[in-house]
Amino acid sequence: MANKGNNVNFLIGRAASDLLDNHVLGNEKLGVPAMERSVRSSVDGNSVDIGEITESPETDYMSTSAILHYCKSKILVPYLKLLTVMGLRPVADNSNSSSYVIYFSHFHSAQVAVLMSLGYVLQYMACFRRDRGFCYKLVPLALTSSLEYDAYRQVCYGNVTFTYIGPSILHFVGFLYALYLFRISDNEQLQNLMERVFLLSSYTPQGTPTTKPKRLLRMLWFFILLSVLWMCVSLCSVNLMMARGTIMFRWMENSSNEVLLVLKILLVICTLIHDMVQATVITSYCLQAQLLQAHLMFLKERLLNHTISPLNWMREISEFRKLLKYLNDDLAPAVCLFTIVNASWAISGIMWLLDLDKVDTETEPIAGISILNQLLWISAVVVPFIQAARLSAECRRTQSIGHELCVRPFLHQDTSQEDITTVLAYATSLKLRAKLFCYPIAARYICLVLTFTLIILFALGMCHYLQ
Repeated sequence: MANKGNNVNFLIGRAASDLLDNHVLGNEKLGVPAMERSVRSSVDGNSVDIGEITESPETDYMSTSAILHYCKSKILVPYLKLLTVMGLRPVADNSNSSSYVIYFSHFHSAQVAVLMSLGYVLQYMACFRRDRGFCYKLVPLALTSSLEYDAYRQVCYGNVTFTYIGPSILHFVGFLYALYLFRISDNEQLQNLMERVFLLSSYTPQGTPTTKPKRLLRMLWFFILLSVLWMCVSLCSVNLMMARGTIMFRWMENSSNEVLLVLKILLVICTLIHDMVQATVITSYCLQAQLLQAHLMFLKERLLNHTISPLNWMREISEFRKLLKYLNDDLAPAVCLFTIVNASWAISGIMWLLDLDKVDTETEPIAGISILNQLLWISAVVVPFIQAARLSAECRRTQSIGHELCVRPFLHQDTSQEDITTVLAYATSLKLRAKLFCYPIAARYICLVLTFTLIILFALGMCHYLQ
């Protein structure tokens, strides 16, 4: 019995080792990248199409199949469900679903689009500006005559084109582009990238198990929870703004209290959907930037520790180029559209708080809430740039990997000098950068912008513009 048990353990260990060679370390005899041979797991079904899970995903040390199951159940499926709730992904696979399910899936996306459009109209009707709240010079208790209606229109601040129509169009176009990207184009970039990185993180360079997948999972969930917190704070700020005074709706002044209450509830719901959509898209960008950063880091670690051949490493970098191109060329434009709107709200709100608005001089900021509102928009603008800068920094470190190989002669004594020279030339020629607005993002540029912002702020204060 002991011999049988030892044989079973040996077979299991051999199978795990084979999976490791195929998924992570690569089979140099075949001469193809390891990740191209990784086993794909289904995210639309309830079963895992990667073989039997022999170890619990909750243990510290997991097999390769358990790593894929861990990635799917702990982060991939929950996040894809979030995209489905926002209407950015189909409810079910069209090829395996009935016509009723497909119809409901399209109806759900259309419903989200209608609620977003209704939200833009309600914000205009209520004179609700996302940069400073409800803007009235005075709030009349009742409006009965046409003259009073004309007076009401005069006290509602905000240029219609620049305050409501322009930002609303950009915001809605960002949603439509994200809808096309996540739903119509039917890409699986996030799924492929996530599984690839989790496999790379599952073993140390020496081939022994590690707990890196759990650390990577915590980092990904940190961004998701941060976006949920952002949405909750935004919802609270909107409700607190509505609680201050009487809110009037253009064209609906003489409606009953019940109708006005319904309009207020719809305004809150639609505004929340606006925030959820853009938070989901920005979070998706941050997740993919984090995964790409981890991808480069793990590939660099494996090359330096001689667990992947230089040829396979260069092939893996070519695959990384495709994933980075998707981030820069496909996902980044959606983030840029939302960033334009958020930055406009942030700058306008800050100027209003500093009494630099030439017209709106009577609307008083709500203590604490107005400042919190500006911090929300600033954070929504800054976070994607920070993630892009971190990814660009990792890309720059990858360029120096050839020099690091040259200073490790004992570990790479079996590697030919020709291969080391090839890696050195190839890595030096890499021009990998994360881009936003079609421009490479780096930490030094962000620091430069912050420096100029502080200089302008101090100069305005010295010239008594911030009294």
